[in-house]
Amino acid sequence: MIRLLQKLSFQGVCRFSVFSAAALLLASCGGRSQFTNPNTSAAQAANAGNFSRTYFIGDSLTAGFQSGSLLDTAQVNGYANLLATQEKFPIVLPLIAPPGAPGVLQLISINPLVITPTPGTTTGRDNPTQQATDLAVPGHHLIDAISTKPSPVPTTPEDQITTLVLGIPGLGIGLSRSQLDWAENLDPTTVIVWIGNNDALVADETGMPSSMTPVAAFTTQYTQLIQGLQQNTRAHLVIATIPDVTAVPYLTPAATVIAQASAQSGIPATVVAKALGIGPGDLVNTTGIGEIPAILASLATATPKGPIDDAGFLSAAEVAQVQSTVNQYNQVITQRAQAAGATLVDVHQLFADVTAGKYTVSGVPITANFLGGAFSLDGIHPTNTGYAIVANYFIDSMNAAFKQTTPDVDLATVAAVDPLFPPNIRSVSGHVLAPGLAQHITAAAGKQVDTILKR
Repeated sequence: MIRLLQKLSFQGVCRFSVFSAAALLLASCGGRSQFTNPNTSAAQAANAGNFSRTYFIGDSLTAGFQSGSLLDTAQVNGYANLLATQEKFPIVLPLIAPPGAPGVLQLISINPLVITPTPGTTTGRDNPTQQATDLAVPGHHLIDAISTKPSPVPTTPEDQITTLVLGIPGLGIGLSRSQLDWAENLDPTTVIVWIGNNDALVADETGMPSSMTPVAAFTTQYTQLIQGLQQNTRAHLVIATIPDVTAVPYLTPAATVIAQASAQSGIPATVVAKALGIGPGDLVNTTGIGEIPAILASLATATPKGPIDDAGFLSAAEVAQVQSTVNQYNQVITQRAQAAGATLVDVHQLFADVTAGKYTVSGVPITANFLGGAFSLDGIHPTNTGYAIVANYFIDSMNAAFKQTTPDVDLATVAAVDPLFPPNIRSVSGHVLAPGLAQHITAAAGKQVDTILKR
C-alpha cells in the first residue's frame, strides 16, 4: 500500500495471537470449521438480524481507513464499529498503533494548503491477542478477499497490510487464511460484505478505465465469494453496492484545475486549458495535479511541456466508461444478493445523495468536495461524519429488512468533535475554512493512497 509500510519491522507487524486456543484448534482441522453445520437457505434466513457473531469482509472503506492511514483512533470511527455499537453486537477491530499504517495525513495549513504524513512507523497491532471480526483489508480487490492470505515473510506493502489484519503467525499450526477463509471457519451468524470498490477505484489512480477488473471476471469472482459464504456458513448476508468512484474529491474537475492554475500563475485560463490538454467533463487525478507546475513553467521556454499525461486524468468519455462499468458491477452484486436471499444496502445511491447535496448536519451542508465534510484528507475515504452517514444508511436498510428499530448514530454529536467537519477545520496558522473556498487534494496527499490501488 504505502512506502512507509515497507519500513515496518516484521516483529512489529506480526504480534498476533488467538482469540481462543480451543476455537483455533477447531478451526485448523480440515478445510472448513468443524463447528459450522451444513447450511441451508432456511438457516441463513433464520439468522437475519442475528448479529451475535458478525464478521465483515471488505476493503479500506470497511476497515475504517481515513486520511491515508489505518490507525486505531480513526478505525473506531469507521462505519463497522459504529454499526456494531448501535446494533449492540461485539466487534474486534485489528487496531493499528500510531502513527498508523502509514503515518496518518495531517492538515497543516489551509492557505496555502499543506497536508503532510505523520512521521514514524507503526509497531503493529494494539490488540495482538484478539481475532479480528472486521476482516477488511485496505487495498484488497474482490479476488484478494477470496484468495489473498498473509505471507510468512511479508515484503510488499500489500503483504504487510494483509498480515497486519489477517495474520496469526508463530502458532506453529500453519494458519494462513484469506478474508473468505476466515469467515467460512468462524461460524458467523451474519456476514457484512462490501467489496469491489478497489476493482473500480483503480481507474481513478491510473487514469485508465482499462485497469478496472473486467466485468466477466468480476462476475465470476463475486459469484465465487457469495456461493462460498452460502455453502460454508449459515450466516445471513448483508451485501453493499459500489459507489460512483468518479464522484470523489481525489479527482478534481478540469474547470477547477484550470481556474486555480490560472489564478496562481497569472496565465489566461484559455492558455492553461490548452497547455494542460483538459476540458469540460474531464477529471484530473493527483498524478496530473503533480504535473501542472512543470507544464506551466515551461510555457515561458523554447520547449514547452504538456499536455497532462493520459495517466493523469480521466477524459469525459472515460468517466462515462468508468460509471458504466460500476453500474454493471452493481447489477452483478444485486443479482447475487437476490439469489442468496441477502439484505442489499445500496451504497451507490447513498453516495449519489451525498454528491447531490442531500445531507446537512447541524445546519452545515455536507458535500463531496475536498474538505466538504464527507471525505477525509486523502480524497477517497470518509471523515468521521462521513462514516457515521454510511453507518446510518446500513442501519436504516437493515431496519427495513429485519423490521427492527435500531436507532441511528447521532450525526450532530459525531460532527461536533470531527476535526474535518467544515466548521471545525483550523490550520496551525489559525485560518478558518471559508464557505465555498475552492480547494483540491494535493499531489503529495494523493500519493499516500496511490500505491494501495496499484496491482
